[in-house]
Amino acid sequence: MEEGGAGPHGPLSRDRIEQPGPPQTGAAIQDERGKKIESGGKQEDEQSALKEWIELLVRAGIWAILIYVFIFQVSMVEQDSMNPTIHDGDKLVIDKLTYRLSAIKRYDVIVFETIDTGQESSEHKLRIPKDYIKRVIGLPGEKIEIRDGGVWVQGQRLKDRFGPTRSDVQVFVVPPKHYFVMGDNRPYSKDSRCEIGLNGRKESLGFVPAGQIRGMVRLRFWPNWTWFGHE
Repeated sequence: MEEGGAGPHGPLSRDRIEQPGPPQTGAAIQDERGKKIESGGKQEDEQSALKEWIELLVRAGIWAILIYVFIFQVSMVEQDSMNPTIHDGDKLVIDKLTYRLSAIKRYDVIVFETIDTGQESSEHKLRIPKDYIKRVIGLPGEKIEIRDGGVWVQGQRLKDRFGPTRSDVQVFVVPPKHYFVMGDNRPYSKDSRCEIGLNGRKESLGFVPAGQIRGMVRLRFWPNWTWFGHE
């Protein structure tokens, strides 16, 4: 017998033997699997992109908080006590970094937080934390006198370009780690001086603790550009 045997119609050739199984069915399964794999890949890409965006937003938020807390903030003025240097409605950049590296100096324009006495209710006074902008006049340990229409520091009259300071004679000694501040618009500024208000009560912001100073006014960017620094 020859290799491969013989059939009823003659010898069978090895080349004619075919493997069983419908190829079309296998191709269809392969196509379905391919589609499933492709669909799963797109979903994973979308989830990965969403994750990256969330991580980016979180990092940006953290950086924004760090910049606001340690480097600078933007503030808008809502008072006239610093005229003619700074006006109501001006928008400023407050530098929070400089005072971490160097000392506060006389004539610096600063922003600080303090407790302001607001409107009186029938039971108690409302004490409201509020930001103020003033100019540093007295440094820790210095003796400040308000007399003869001027400001005297350690017995020397300041060369004050903000006009005469009309007030009763007042004498202050600045405590350690505190500062004596005044507004440039001297007749209409509530500051470290002690004045009698329209309601007959003494009004004063008192000495400003170093820990309540937010920073130095560095730049006005609205309505015009003005750079501020140590004088």
